[in-house]
Amino acid sequence: MNIHSCHLVKAINMRFIFTICLTISTTVFAADMAGRYLISGLGKDSCYSYVDADEVGRSYYLTWLSGYITSHNYHSDKTYSIVNNKSIEDIETWLRDYCYANMDNKFEEAAKNLLRSLEYFKKKNYYD
Repeated sequence: MNIHSCHLVKAINMRFIFTICLTISTTVFAADMAGRYLISGLGKDSCYSYVDADEVGRSYYLTWLSGYITSHNYHSDKTYSIVNNKSIEDIETWLRDYCYANMDNKFEEAAKNLLRSLEYFKKKNYYD
C-alpha cells in the first residue's frame, strides 16, 4: 500500500466514523416505530448531574450539547444555525434554569427543549 492509499483509507475511515457519530447523535429522524431512540453519552445523565457538576464537568455537557446542536443544524430543514446569535452565557443560563426546575429530566430532554425555544430565532441560511 503506497502513501496515497494510506491517506485514502484514513479519509474513508474518518468519514465512516463521522457518519456513525452523526447517526447516533441525531434524535430527530432516528427513532423506532414507537418513537423511541437511544440517547448516547452525557445526554443520558439527569439535569441534576448537570447542575451539580463543577466547571470542568459542565464543559463536558456543553461539548456534548455542541454535537447535538450540530446534528440538529445538519438534519433540520431551513436551518443554518438554531443558536443564531445566542451567547454561550445565554445558553448556559437557559440550561441551568431548565435543569433546576426539572432535576429528574435527562440532559437530552433539556437540550431538546432548548432547541425548541430557539426555533423561532434560528438563522435559516448563511446569508441571514
